Amino acid sequence: MGVKVREKPKGSGIYWLFIHYHGKRTSKKVGDRKAAHALAHKLQIKLAESSFQLSPEKKIPKFSEYAQQWLETYIKRARRESTYERYSGVLKRYVLPTLGNMSLNEIKRAHVRDLMLQLHGKGYSRSIICLSRDVISGCLGYALDEELITVNPVSGVLKRLKLERTSKAAIEPLTAEEVELFLKTCLECCPEHYAFFFCAFRTGMRLGELLALRWGDVDWNSKFIRVERSYKTGRIEKTKTGKTRRVDMSDQLYEVLKAHLTNQKREALKSGKNEVPEIIFHKDGTHIEQNAIRKVFKKILRKAGIREIRFHDIRHTFASLLLSNSESPVYVKEQLG
Repeated sequence: MGVKVREKPKGSGIYWLFIHYHGKRTSKKVGDRKAAHALAHKLQIKLAESSFQLSPEKKIPKFSEYAQQWLETYIKRARRESTYERYSGVLKRYVLPTLGNMSLNEIKRAHVRDLMLQLHGKGYSRSIICLSRDVISGCLGYALDEELITVNPVSGVLKRLKLERTSKAAIEPLTAEEVELFLKTCLECCPEHYAFFFCAFRTGMRLGELLALRWGDVDWNSKFIRVERSYKTGRIEKTKTGKTRRVDMSDQLYEVLKAHLTNQKREALKSGKNEVPEIIFHKDGTHIEQNAIRKVFKKILRKAGIREIRFHDIRHTFASLLLSNSESPVYVKEQLG
């Protein structure tokens, strides 16, 4: 217990006080040698009288409190809204029931390991387990940066467990004949969605990108579509990659979209409106929700007698057909973004 005076760095003429009291240490830059020794003398007296107190230690919050702070101050500002929602859901459903009431510095590697094993034992997929691991690690990594903890206990835990990977969903691209059958069936049972699905199969755009398209994105002269945004559950965001790209229009897609625009103009006149809605594929002028389109997609597959596939497999179909037509992989990659 005591106070020491040191020049730091040596030869600088700057003096520091190093204080050791009841197992705790702190330091304070003072200035010149004379002032440092004078203050050291005063502090020695206070320490002897037990009237000197070091700065109080930081209060370590519970994991549940800090996780919410991490979501609001970092994830919500720096990541996509969909990422924020996904992380919130993972925390609430898989992580907080086990780790929520523990203080940040109480969480050890064994706690994280046991949670991973618990999720695996309940039959959750490896992707859910990995996402849970990532959320815990991200939150504790943020706490490490704020010096609330001294180590992130998550690092390497999942790798050591060597949990078996679940098999990925099989990619099911359609053949050219199946695409033709699908579009023919769509024209028969859901003609209002024909232009949408034709555009999907001829551009390979993601579902959210298709739903966010505006007429201003179409370049009729150079025959391309500019893809720069995505739509999901009431929100417009950037594309998944955050980049804008150009997607070529085939002559057939050009004609289908032109006919779709003409039909929208006709509908606008019937309803007494002077302009068509800005959104290309819409319902009463507003964006169509992703789940609504997925239901229509499955309905058309059933009507056509085609096996059930994911909407995302339209992208794989687009890529497969381009490659089978001898397009270069680089071109296909650029088109898909």
